[in-house]
Amino acid sequence: MRAIHVAGALRFATRRRTVPLGLVFSASACLILSQVSDSSRRAGRPSTARLLYCPPPWPSRTAPSGRLLSRSHRPRLHTKVLPSQVENSGTGLNLPKWDMLVLALFLAYALCDLDKVNLSVAILPIASRFGLTESDVGVASSAFFWGYMLTQLPAAQLQQTLPGGALTTLAFGVLVQSLGTVGTAVLDTLAVDQSQTALVILCVSRCFVGFGEGIGLPAIGALIALLPSDRRSSGTAVTFAGSTTGVALGLLACPFLIEAFGWPVIFWSFAAAGLAWTGWWVSSSSEYLGSANPWSKECDDSSAAVQCRVDSEPNGIPWAMILQSPAVWSVVATHAMSNIGFYSLLSWVPSWYSKGLGLSMEMAGVCAFLPYVLGSLAGPLVGQLADKLLAEGWETLSVRRLFQSIAFFGSATCMVLNGTVGPSLGTWAQVVLLVLATVMKSCDRSGLFCTHADLSPRYAGTLLALSSTAGAIAPIPVISFIGQLIDATGSFSMGLFLAVAAAQTVGGIIYLATSSTERQ
Repeated sequence: MRAIHVAGALRFATRRRTVPLGLVFSASACLILSQVSDSSRRAGRPSTARLLYCPPPWPSRTAPSGRLLSRSHRPRLHTKVLPSQVENSGTGLNLPKWDMLVLALFLAYALCDLDKVNLSVAILPIASRFGLTESDVGVASSAFFWGYMLTQLPAAQLQQTLPGGALTTLAFGVLVQSLGTVGTAVLDTLAVDQSQTALVILCVSRCFVGFGEGIGLPAIGALIALLPSDRRSSGTAVTFAGSTTGVALGLLACPFLIEAFGWPVIFWSFAAAGLAWTGWWVSSSSEYLGSANPWSKECDDSSAAVQCRVDSEPNGIPWAMILQSPAVWSVVATHAMSNIGFYSLLSWVPSWYSKGLGLSMEMAGVCAFLPYVLGSLAGPLVGQLADKLLAEGWETLSVRRLFQSIAFFGSATCMVLNGTVGPSLGTWAQVVLLVLATVMKSCDRSGLFCTHADLSPRYAGTLLALSSTAGAIAPIPVISFIGQLIDATGSFSMGLFLAVAAAQTVGGIIYLATSSTERQ
């Protein structure tokens, strides 16, 4: 009887337009879920859902992150809309500045990959100065991944309890990364005969760069999840475009900076840029989040926070529930396959340009730059298209699978063509195929990399940390295996491109067969 009266009141409110439709539907859904859960509990049966997501009834464009909660930690239903939550109610309100937030995250990601790629360019003069062997270079390069792998999951746990949450951890991550970059620049103060000391400092500094990036990545994932659902695809695409932008700028700018000023300048300049970004973020990030800041300590009508901690909400991460979710493991496996392709190409394509195609150093640099910059430009356009499809009524899962299929199967097709008929088509046809593969790969910004927030906005940073850790481990043996294939076949086209195509095809099949966007 109570449900009948409530439903009647909701229908009346809808016809009279006394409350927004979004509030009506949200309240109705939460009421139904509550009734089902209460009925199941009275009957002695477990609830049909292991994890309950019940969003607060506020307008979608200022909605906070969702919650991944157990049955025993169901949040109270907030039915009061704060004045600061109404987006068009006038001026003077502390509304989120989503565009500025996305710009800041884009720059943070670009700085991460600038600091990641700078050593790959500067390692030649560094190794020449200190007499480092190829084995030494390999050890120094791998030091980054050890730091990167070891910090992501602890950082995801830390941001759940640290004051300021993801805002604080992202600032700390970029700061640590910048200090690690300074450590590499300090090598310039050593004498040329201090090769062992130089190797130790280089390994430690690169490990700290990895630490910083590992700390910052879960925070980026958590902040992306705060974006309203109607702009999540475009915001995610722009943010992750920072990765390819950083790689492109690093490959393009570092050789010229080294030639003009020497190799230490790239580390000093990139570190200075990171420190400047950190100062800007600390002073402005709360303003950009505005009323969508879930880490505000206040919880009243005058507060800027629209997501308040409820007394029954757990502070830790529900690892057992996360690890038991098939949808989470689908994302983890897909991310691993995606990174196998990305890092394999990043590692071997420069050698393919010079040794496989016989291009000059200058032309190889231009060709290495071109796929990444075009991929960076394509990503935001793909995100806008994905948001448009969602606005037109497409199901979220259909949109994610469409773009991820283009990213995997489209790029795999280009790789197969490059590995089979590519050599007969000529040098520039092979370069064009690689560029097309990279551009299509940018579609995963609206596929895989939106799925973390689709599954659980509240724990999106944790899910990204989990899948990214797998994505950092998976390429390590594959990159070595590709080198053996190249030696065995005597061909970069066969050894590199077919192996990458296989990984992309497997990833596409996994995502199509197992992916989900249902709130966990």
